Amino acid sequence: RDVKSFTASIRNRIFSFLRGLVNGDNEQALSYLATLDDPDGAPWTSDRLRQALELYHAEHDYIRLDPDARNARHTYVIPSADKRSLRVQQMLVDSNEHNDWVAEFEVDLAQSRAAGEPALRLRRIGSLE
Repeated sequence: RDVKSFTASIRNRIFSFLRGLVNGDNEQALSYLATLDDPDGAPWTSDRLRQALELYHAEHDYIRLDPDARNARHTYVIPSADKRSLRVQQMLVDSNEHNDWVAEFEVDLAQSRAAGEPALRLRRIGSLE
C-alpha cells in the first residue's frame, strides 16, 4: 500500500542481487530471486549469469554500484495492465556512463504481499531494446 516504501524495497533487493554479481558470487545473487525461472521457463543458473556478464564485460569494464548508480533515475517501474505485477528495469551504470544495458525484473505483487518482501523474477540482463 505504501508505494514509495515498496519501491525502495524493490530497489534494495535489486542492488543486493547486483552486488552479488559484481562480487562474482552468482549464487548469492540468485538467492535474491523469488523464482529462478525466466518468463519462458528457462532457469537462471550461476553459469547463465556468468555468460550474461561476459557479454556485458565485452562492452563495459564494470557495473557501478556507487551512490550515483543507485540514484532512482536509473530505475524504471512499469505496472502491468492487470495491476498484478510490476516490470522493473534497472539501468546498469557503467564506468563510461553509456548506460545501455539493463537488468529487467518482474515483481509479482500477490507473492510479494504473501512473503512480506518483493518477489523478484529476473526477466533478462542485456542491452536496451
